[in-house]
Amino acid sequence: MPNRLPVWIITIISTLIVGLTGLLIYSIYQFLVKSLKEKEYDKKSITVIDRFGSILPYGLPLLEGLQNFGQQILPDYPFSLMSLYKKTLMPFVIFYVTHPELAFIIFFVLYYLFVRVKSPVPDRPFIRFNVLQSILLFLINSLLGATFRALPIEFRMSLYGLMLCNTLFWFVLSTIIYSIVKSIQGKYAKIPVISQAVRIQIDNNHT
Repeated sequence: MPNRLPVWIITIISTLIVGLTGLLIYSIYQFLVKSLKEKEYDKKSITVIDRFGSILPYGLPLLEGLQNFGQQILPDYPFSLMSLYKKTLMPFVIFYVTHPELAFIIFFVLYYLFVRVKSPVPDRPFIRFNVLQSILLFLINSLLGATFRALPIEFRMSLYGLMLCNTLFWFVLSTIIYSIVKSIQGKYAKIPVISQAVRIQIDNNHT
């Protein structure tokens, strides 16, 4: 028969296994408690006012996108969708188009209140993030709209022009809807490049 290990060696090995297992369980417990506390803090720190205040600024890039691309392609969509657009957003778009200075006023008001380092509004990181992201989306929409309008009218009215306009319109609409949904959920949007640029800007302002 093979020699059996001494009792003291078995005792040491058993103690080590029990100790390491207990340490592992304790570490997992501490990690879970910390994660739950952080989640509870995040939920408490992002209030209903923060969520509602984060939704409103996205109206600016939405109106800009509808002005640049929506008015050209929406008449070709099903009547029910066009009818819904006329009853809801179209009056705002018409007012926005007939008052071009409104966009610049809203832009500078948002910048002054939320983006500047010495902002008069109390520091609300969630609102600040979404305001800055909405401003960036507005600038991107303005640039895309100006570029599209600079193309020859023959191309813009062609099949390829309409396809490009549709693509740009749905890009604008999807990014805004996604950002609004995340704001309602109290979560930070993660739009590639755009959200990263916003975070870099916020970090630079705090340094």
